[in-house]
Amino acid sequence: MGRSPKVSVIIASYNGERFIGEAVGSILGQTWQDLELVVVDDGSTDGTRAILREIASRDSRLRIIEKDNEGLIATLNRGIAEARGEYIARLDHDDVSVPTRIEKQARFLDENPDFIGVGCLMQSMTEDGTFVGKPRIRYERLKHAPAEFPPRQQWLYGPTPMIRADMYRKAGGYRAKFVASEDRDLCWRLGDLGRLERLPEVLVNYRYHGTNMSRLKRRTQIYSALMSDLSAVARHFKLDDGAVIDSIDVGGDYGPAVEGYRRLLGPHYPVDSYLLFYQMRSELWDLPGFPDRKGIVRKVIGHVAARPWDTVRLFLLRRSVLYMTRKPRAPGGHRPMG
Repeated sequence: MGRSPKVSVIIASYNGERFIGEAVGSILGQTWQDLELVVVDDGSTDGTRAILREIASRDSRLRIIEKDNEGLIATLNRGIAEARGEYIARLDHDDVSVPTRIEKQARFLDENPDFIGVGCLMQSMTEDGTFVGKPRIRYERLKHAPAEFPPRQQWLYGPTPMIRADMYRKAGGYRAKFVASEDRDLCWRLGDLGRLERLPEVLVNYRYHGTNMSRLKRRTQIYSALMSDLSAVARHFKLDDGAVIDSIDVGGDYGPAVEGYRRLLGPHYPVDSYLLFYQMRSELWDLPGFPDRKGIVRKVIGHVAARPWDTVRLFLLRRSVLYMTRKPRAPGGHRPMG
């Protein structure tokens, strides 16, 4: 097998023939050459595997793991298990890393041993590669504070992190019950272990199109993110939420799991206030089965009126003014999960 590379990049692929060549090329063309690219193909039925095999015949740094279809979480965890590098970076099969991404992230971890992982900013683009929107180019100090209201997380966008491999594995990889927001759940558990940083520059271009997970399964993504937040709060208070996690009906009725966290966290955290805050932050009013803007305003006012001296509820009322008046999300935006 030879010497292990400094960096392993993992890509989970499934029927990605339209974009996989560009994604792979963006890694093999990096300024940082001491790397391997592990592409785990989850039973593709299109031309993905043929494209990968052709590229691998020209560049031995590409390792292809072909398996039957098991879903994204199992595929990502297989990539982590196969990775041989000291650092593990992730990229999605339809996204593109800029040529200096791996070098800048690897050098940051080399020079900052007190950090266990580093991400970056993303630039959204359309299917044909046209950039849309503008990333926020400003520094934000990341903070791990699950007990605050709202919880504060060291959030690294899904396809952007580079994590020390031992910490990736110590955190336990990705959890199937949090599919569609598995990256958010992982960041919470990494935050339990150490410090994360987000470089204030665009190093990944995120492709926004009709088959993105965030579009096809937005309701599941939003609930999974909520579950990951409440799970982090439970861990902070050293509460066992295993039974609640087991009760999560992925893609189905999340009500019993929400009620489970309400009971578990009741004495420790204002779950009902956070649920209202979360509805506003995630702009749920454009999804079937959720209150519209006016309905959420009425719920917030009633919630605050029940305990007008509660500082958390007063904070919620102040924030509701912001969320009710701001413009709708732009296509490719990441505001709800950021």
